[in-house]
Amino acid sequence: MRVLLIDDEPFYHKLIRNTLKEVDYRLEFAKTGQEGLAKIASFDPELLIIDLMLPEMDGFEILGRLRRDPKFNHIPVIVVTAKDELGEKLKAFEMGADDYLVKPFQPEELEARLGILARRGKAAQFVEGLKKDSHRANSTMVTIHSLRGGSGCSSIALNLGLAFYKLWEKPTLLIDSVLTAGQLALMLDAKPSTTWESLVGLDEESLDDEVVSQLVCSHENGIQYIASPRFPIAADTFMPDMIQILMEKLKSRNEFIVVDVSHDFSDMTIQMLSLSNTIVLVMAPEVASMRTTISALEVYDRLGIPPEKVKVALNHNSSNPAIKNTQLEKILKRNPDFVLPFEPQEVNRALNYGKPFILNKPDLPICLELEKMAYHLSDEIHKAIPPAIPSHSWKRVTSQLAGK
Repeated sequence: MRVLLIDDEPFYHKLIRNTLKEVDYRLEFAKTGQEGLAKIASFDPELLIIDLMLPEMDGFEILGRLRRDPKFNHIPVIVVTAKDELGEKLKAFEMGADDYLVKPFQPEELEARLGILARRGKAAQFVEGLKKDSHRANSTMVTIHSLRGGSGCSSIALNLGLAFYKLWEKPTLLIDSVLTAGQLALMLDAKPSTTWESLVGLDEESLDDEVVSQLVCSHENGIQYIASPRFPIAADTFMPDMIQILMEKLKSRNEFIVVDVSHDFSDMTIQMLSLSNTIVLVMAPEVASMRTTISALEVYDRLGIPPEKVKVALNHNSSNPAIKNTQLEKILKRNPDFVLPFEPQEVNRALNYGKPFILNKPDLPICLELEKMAYHLSDEIHKAIPPAIPSHSWKRVTSQLAGK
């Protein structure tokens, strides 16, 4: 059992270490609130012992952050403090403490209380796992689409997926559903061990968890991906029922899914569009792209896709666009939801070397816009509850949005 003690008094470090050395507990220490939050993320404790009087950040603030974060709110917490006032006890319990012990205390009492909390924590963790599985069934799925090639869809899909992962540090999956010439694995400089080809010849009854696990590849940057076939296969190879079952299984495993689809309305593309929470329709500020964008919007309407599900992303492919934003707004009768700046040098370098620019050059304006796009497209549950250990991307995005 992993236990983290957050207390700035060395005496209690020694006392609790001696108390727990005879039982099966692995103990770690932190002397400040900030250090404690960092160790919670890295050590992943199963029990927490927190003093209320700490430098930098008191125990109440630590409790508040933990109980707002779904990743850590199941961890049992015992407050061990010199404060014996009833108001302090009530406040601690209101903020989510599971037990309260006043210093000085008998070591045997602490050991007994930790044993009770350990059993309670295992039960809570089991329930939390069920909740996560239920929530992931409604995970955020975004499909990147355009009827015009060369508009940057694959690059946007790749870097948007990485932006989701950088923001929330939750399971994220990239799907390259272009069955003829997908590029996501190449852009990741990855050598996939398997591709869509592994599903050829299978029916939906054969699509068990083991087959799905083998289809998904892991990348060193933390995300997972499904790669395009090495050789083109027909767009109608997979039956709709099979794709439906596959996506349900993938949604149960991932908080975020980003799909790159082909520049058409093939069966695979239509199904991915239908299953998505959001469609990002990519266009460039040029006549040909504008025409295909209008056509795509008309087809979406005929397919019964709700207009609020479609977001238009204007991807600048020139420092001197042929069509100005005001003209685009008049013709489309809507403003672009997202605008990505022109970054030819770094984008091209990323494509050629297989190093996504959002990882290689995270301070580029286009990276900042993609992070904001990922935040806006995230589930409201994520945005409503700040992470206990906010990522650098989360801090940057929320501070920019707050500034506006």
